[in-house]
Amino acid sequence: MLERLGLDDTAGAVYEHLITDHDPDQDTDHLARRLELTEDDVRTALKRLEELNLVQPTGDGPARPVDPRLGLKALLFRQMSGIEAQLLAFEQDRAAVLTLVDKYARHAGHRGAAEGVGGEYVTGREAVAGRLSELADAAGTEWLAFAPGGAPSVSWLESVQSLVRQVRGRGVAARTVSTDSIRGGTQWADLPRTGVRTVPSLPVPMLIVDRSTALLPTEPAAPWRGVLQLSAPGVLEALIALFEGVWASAVPLGGVEARPAEGGLNPREREVLRLLARGLNDDAVRRRLGLSLRTVRRIVADLCTRLGAASRFEAGYLAAKRGWI
Repeated sequence: MLERLGLDDTAGAVYEHLITDHDPDQDTDHLARRLELTEDDVRTALKRLEELNLVQPTGDGPARPVDPRLGLKALLFRQMSGIEAQLLAFEQDRAAVLTLVDKYARHAGHRGAAEGVGGEYVTGREAVAGRLSELADAAGTEWLAFAPGGAPSVSWLESVQSLVRQVRGRGVAARTVSTDSIRGGTQWADLPRTGVRTVPSLPVPMLIVDRSTALLPTEPAAPWRGVLQLSAPGVLEALIALFEGVWASAVPLGGVEARPAEGGLNPREREVLRLLARGLNDDAVRRRLGLSLRTVRRIVADLCTRLGAASRFEAGYLAAKRGWI
């Protein structure tokens, strides 16, 4: 149940027993007998729990569990921070890749030179839509997509929805991650929701087909303007790892969104504050969350009021200071 937080089955069983059985004499032998484990297994589990700051050693006595309302919450925040760092690193890597490829293409005198590094530029809305359709036709085993919500003029979402129906009809395994802004809509009503999950924000649209071809927009703010198709194995491996990491933390479309926590913040408000603290403007926040600019500005104004902040930057600072993000 807690594998993604770093606890295997044994450590999870020991931790659950520690927080539910308040016997003060829970030494290693006692735990081993109660849980039908070896003492070595129990010692290994306790060491792991100590590394994760879920228990505190007490000298020669039994380890005492940290209040799970504090310990587990800290683990969740560390996991969220790791995902955010991974997304930021991906943005930086993507920008570096596109910059280098563009320089190489200009040096060679034509955009097609990107093919020399396992890539190909496609420009123009009609050409981009055509390439998406071609990749859907070619998909044989798997279709992975980041599809942030938003207006059709700046989002691949509607096209991805249509193409998912096409590839699923041929038996291709399709998984899509979108933003929480699509919840409550009916766009995915005729598709298995197990193949669709959402997160508060996504950095950029992305498509990976059969783990051998990836498509990324050259300008995240204008994904229909142009794309770079990549096939280099190293790049594909990194993009697949990014997708799987985000997929693992995303909430199934048929599932329940996390309830408000610190300061009464819901996941969307918390993500807005994270992005503000990183210096993103309202338009960049809008693209990440798949929301309208008006909605983002309303959320920011409300957060500033609740925090007593005079500016967007101060709102991010105060939220971090209070431990909300």
